[in-house]
Order: sequence, then structure tokens, then C-alpha cells
Amino acid sequence: MAETKKKDNELMSKMVSGVLRRFRKDRAFSLPDNLTGARRILIIDSGEAVDLLFVAPVINWFHENHRDVRITLLVLQEHSELAKSLMRFNTIITYNRKQLKLLKTDYMALSRKLRKREIETVILTSRQISLERHLLAFMTGAAARIGFAHPMAFPFINCEIKVSQEGYIGNGMIRILESLGLGVKGCGRNISIPQADLAHAGQLIHFRKPEKDILTVAIDPGKGKTRHSVIPETMAYLANNLAGRMKVKFLVLMDPVDYKLAERLRKELKGEMIDLVPSSQAETLALLANCDLFLSGNTGLFHFAAALGIPSIGLFTKHDGKQWVPDNAPNIRIFKGVKGEKLSLKTFFKNVEDVLSTRENVSP
Repeated sequence: MAETKKKDNELMSKMVSGVLRRFRKDRAFSLPDNLTGARRILIIDSGEAVDLLFVAPVINWFHENHRDVRITLLVLQEHSELAKSLMRFNTIITYNRKQLKLLKTDYMALSRKLRKREIETVILTSRQISLERHLLAFMTGAAARIGFAHPMAFPFINCEIKVSQEGYIGNGMIRILESLGLGVKGCGRNISIPQADLAHAGQLIHFRKPEKDILTVAIDPGKGKTRHSVIPETMAYLANNLAGRMKVKFLVLMDPVDYKLAERLRKELKGEMIDLVPSSQAETLALLANCDLFLSGNTGLFHFAAALGIPSIGLFTKHDGKQWVPDNAPNIRIFKGVKGEKLSLKTFFKNVEDVLSTRENVSP
């Protein structure tokens, strides 16, 4: 079903692209002038929360170095509070998933709203073609439309940047602006949680785990960024062995929550559980920031944990390449099993000991 939908989207993209190529002529632009000298820049999200983490350093760099540039962020409504906590923009425009339907009244209204803002430059954060988002970028009338290279990107994007697959994927947006002559090197992905949220989450955990000598171990059994994941039963096997060696309590965190996967994990876990279900994305991150250790596949929360400095073990599959490993992150260890071989508990425990030694106090 998913494969059929993907093929339909590709076919539609090709058809729309063909029409636009025939009838549209772009205005001239120059770089980096159309970035540092622009009055208005629009950032269009990808619909993935983790991409907000990846683009935040770039937006914050503009805020700190080019305050005359007005940044507008177009973001999924459910991610708006997260965006506000991660980055400094001038204007935020939110949409819901139903609005992003081609030819629907709400979609056309959103397109007109963006066009009225007289955007000079658009930056798309999506690595794949999202016809709805890419078409919105095109319909703004912006002279420069910048994004990741893709076989179907033009004419939606007229400044495609091919980013090397060698480095961490989370630095992709930074590398795009570097390639355009901007001095954004050194932009950090480190983030902080609002103190009020951090303190509230700490109280929620403390109420259920007042003992200071017990480690709070969060586990995310969610699907990985490559659509391949370690199964919940394998995660539980490692976690249960950990509980046999250390005093721990488990907290299941997922973003977004997949209740079937979460329930599979809970049924297999033998240790004590912290019965907390986050009420929002912001609360999920605040709870994560209060944890002592995080076990996760290559999920969005894994990359947030890396940026938060939370000691984390990435339970990666063979499909999760080096580009998914956060760089300059001493709080991260990657643990991969080998197909056909029994998981090495010795290696796993060594990774846990190593990463716990990097733990920093993030409590208020």
C-alpha cells in the first residue's frame, strides 16, 4: 500500500513538474546575496520533528548574524511548540495535515497567504520530494528556492545542493549554507529544555522514583529513520539483562507513540516501570532530559538525546549507516548485532559503562 502511494506521488510530481517547466520562467538571483541580503526568508518544514532539530542551528545563526533578515517558519501545528523552543524566528505559520492536500480550498488559501508575504528566498528542509511542500515553495514566487538535490526537485527547487553522504546527516542544512559561501561552520546542535518544563518532568519522575540510586532508563521501540528497527523483544532482552546488573526503572518514550510497539515492549520488560505517558512532544523531551540512560533505535528521539547530552545507546541495524551517527557526541555509543550471531552482552555492558561515565547533570 505504501509503495503504491509512493509511486502515485512520484507520477503526480512528474506531471506537475512538466507543466511548470513549460510555462514558468524564474527570476534571476545571486547567492549568498539572496540569503544574507534578503528581507524575507521562508523555511518549510518536512513534517518530521527531527528535521527541526537539524535546521535550528541555521535559523539561529541568521538571528545572531543577520537580524535584518526576517525568518518565517512554516511548520506542522503539532510541532509548533517544539519549534519555538529550538529556534529564533520572526514569524511562525502552522498547518495541519488535512491542509496539505493538493487542490483543496485550505491548501490554496495557504498558498495565497505565503505569496502575499513577498518571500525572496525559500529553504526546504525535506530530503525527499514532498509535492505539496515543494509546490508551495514554487508558488511563493520566490526567486531563490534552495534545498537538497533530488531527481525530481527542479523546477520546484532551482538551487539544488548535493550533500556528501560521508558526514552526519544532521549537519546537512549547515553544509548546504556552507556550500553557498556562508560562514556557518561551528553551528552547534546542542539544545536546552525550558527550565519550567525540565523541573516539572523531574518532579513527575521523582514522584514515581524517589530513590536517587536507581537509574531512570528510557527506551524508544519506535521505527527507525531508515524504516528498519530492532524489534521490541530484542530491546527488552538487553534491558532485562541490564536490570539484572543495575538498579533501574524503565520509562517508555516514543515520538510519535505507536501503542502496539509500546505494548509489545512493556509485556517483555521484567524490571520496574515508571507509569508515565507524555501529554505532548515538549513533555516527551523534558522527560528524556531527566533520564540517566536512553536505549533506542535510529529514531528521532535518539538524535534529540544526542543533542541534549543524554547518555544513549543506539541499537542500530545494518541499514543504519555512519551518516546516522551523531558526530562530536561523547554521550553516544552504537551497538549493532550481527545477523545469525547471538548479541554480545559483554559488548553491550561495556558500552553502557562507557556512556554512563559521560553523564552530565541536566536537572534544574
